[in-house]
Parts: sequence; C-alpha cells; structure tokens
Amino acid sequence: MHTLSDSPADVPATMPAATPREPAAPGAPRILVPGFTGDGREYFRIWVVNLLLSLATLGIYSAWAKVRRLQYFDRNTQLAGASFDFHGNPRAVLAGRVLSVILLGAYHYAFGFSSTFGIVVVTLLLLAFPWLMRGALRFRLGNTSYRGLRLGFDGSVGEAYLAWLPAAFTFLMPGVLLALYPGKPWLAALPLPLYLLWPLMHARIRRFQHANLLFGDQHSAYTVKARRFYRFYLVSGSLLLVTSLVAGMAAGFAGAMAAGDRNTAMFAGMAVGIVALYLIYLLAGPYMVVRVSNLAWSNTSFPGLRLRSTLPARGFMKLQTRNALLTLLTLGLYRPFAVVAVYRYRLAHLHIEVDGDIEAACAHVATRGGAAGDSVADGFGIDLSW
Repeated sequence: MHTLSDSPADVPATMPAATPREPAAPGAPRILVPGFTGDGREYFRIWVVNLLLSLATLGIYSAWAKVRRLQYFDRNTQLAGASFDFHGNPRAVLAGRVLSVILLGAYHYAFGFSSTFGIVVVTLLLLAFPWLMRGALRFRLGNTSYRGLRLGFDGSVGEAYLAWLPAAFTFLMPGVLLALYPGKPWLAALPLPLYLLWPLMHARIRRFQHANLLFGDQHSAYTVKARRFYRFYLVSGSLLLVTSLVAGMAAGFAGAMAAGDRNTAMFAGMAVGIVALYLIYLLAGPYMVVRVSNLAWSNTSFPGLRLRSTLPARGFMKLQTRNALLTLLTLGLYRPFAVVAVYRYRLAHLHIEVDGDIEAACAHVATRGGAAGDSVADGFGIDLSW
C-alpha cells in the first residue's frame, strides 16, 4: 500500500488486490486487506462528466451519476482476487432524491404558513425519518455484491425508531422552538441538555447499522458498549474548545489592530472565523471519524470472518489537511483525487481475518431466499442519498 505522500493519480492501476500481510501459519487465520485498482485521473473523468450532465439536466442526472460512481468504486475494490459490484437502479435513487427535496422543503417553509402546519410537518418528518433511513441502508447494501453473494441489512422497523428517533428529535427541537416562539430565543436552548446523551444516541445508531448486516445468509455480530463513545466526544469537544478559544483570541487581537476601522475589524473577524471552522473540520472531524470507525468495524464480525480497522488519527488528519489545501488551491478540481485518496487510505487500514480461505467460506454461504429474499427486495426501492 502507498503512503500519504502518494498522489492518487500516481498510483498504478495494476496495484495488487488484497493479499495476506504475512504468510499464515497452518491453521492460523488468513489476514486480507482490500485493494483499490482505480486511480485519481480515471475518476476525475467520470466526475467531470457526471458534474456537467447533472448541471445540464438541472440535477436529474445526479441519480445516474451516483450509481455510476458507486459502480466505479465497488468494481475497483478487490478482495482476494474478486471485485465487489453495485446493482442499484438510478430511478430509485432519483425517486429518493425527489422525496428528500420535498421533505427538506416542507420542513424549511412549513412554519411560514402556520404554526399548526409546521408542527404537523415536523411530526410527519420525525415519524418517517427512521423508516426512510432503514430503507436507505437496505437499498445500499442490498444492491452490493461480492463473489455473486449479495450483502444486505435486516434491521427491523422498531429498531430503526429506537436508533434514529431520539437523535432526530434532539436535532430538530431547537429550530422548532425558535420558529414557534421567535420572540423568546432562549427557549431554543431548552433541548440542549439532551445533547449530553448524544454519544449514547450515536452509539445506538452505530449498533443498528453494524449489528444487522448480512452477507448471503450470514448475520453479523457487533460488540461495543455505548459508554465507550463518550471518550471520543470528550476529546473532540476539547479540540473544539481549544480551537474556539484560539480563534476568539485571534479575533480580539485583529479587532484591536484594526481599532477605528469598523470594516477592517469585521473582515478580520470573518477571516478568523473561517479559519477556525477549517481547523475544526481538519482536527475534530477526522479524529471522530477515525476513532468511531476503528471501534465499530473492529467489533464487527461474521461467522469465520472478523474485521479490524486500524486507521491512524494523525495520518488521517494529515491526509484530510492535504486534500483540503489542494482542493482550495485548484478551485475544487482536486476533489475527485481527494475522494480516491481517502477511499484508498481507509481500505489500506481495513484488515479482514478469515478462518481458512475466503473462497471456501463464500462457497458455504447460501443466498437468501423466501421471506428473507422478499425482505431484502423491499429495500431496493428507495435511496435518500443522505
């Protein structure tokens, strides 16, 4: 695998697919690492065409663009000499995107008509959101295959509501209270104590996602205590606090230097705020992604197969910082190269431990049928793209 200094465009398309890190002793598990055979230049061409056609069709082609993108990444992801594939229907993606626009538009403008209409729309959104998120997971996984076997997701509707409804309620309530009582902005702070439970909500969502995965007829196992998420939020919150303090001090200094010139002081404050947001994005964001991904995937397994994620937080921060700078310097044209770099980097730090040969393991996995097959097909009809 390549280091962080490698440009995605410099990685040869013939990069070997997943191979054992070291020869396995007789009877020992076989360690596999997924490989990616695509490159930045190739994906750049796909990205440009997708972007231009999406603009020309006022966004309608974006559904076909998403399917094309997922197929490119899945078909270039190899494990033990075999590639993944994506079989999603672009029309289902388009239907999901239209539904997303309708829901977001209704939420945004609902209180402009009346408070009663706004409450009705928010209630419907809260009731629909967990069901729709479950459908989106079933669509994405149910349309992904490896060695002819479909992945899948069998989380129940009840589990979806337990996982998603508390987080959705906590997220929406400040805005709803502000819309209902515009003259009393302090009421929007009433739900803030619920954010102390946000790590538990995040842990429940992750459990719903990882404990209900399917590979053929094999069901995943997931073993993570919810309280372990608090540590990640404490560290990320500390990074956020330090960054905010430094930004506040810098803004105060800039204002003092520009004393007497209101426009200059305002411009300096805005510049400091933008820099602070980028620092938060490049520090707290990658840290949270790495720690949660490592914890969740390293505790996800199937019979005879275990996953282990070893993403380094510092290395991922460096990669994201480099990607952000190059994307800014190229006015966004580096974006597809950045996507490939992140995808390859994450794959390089995902290890799959198999008891015996994965070929033999797949040969003993049965395809789903009957009620299970009908259940999976039910998830093929929607993709919110959220």
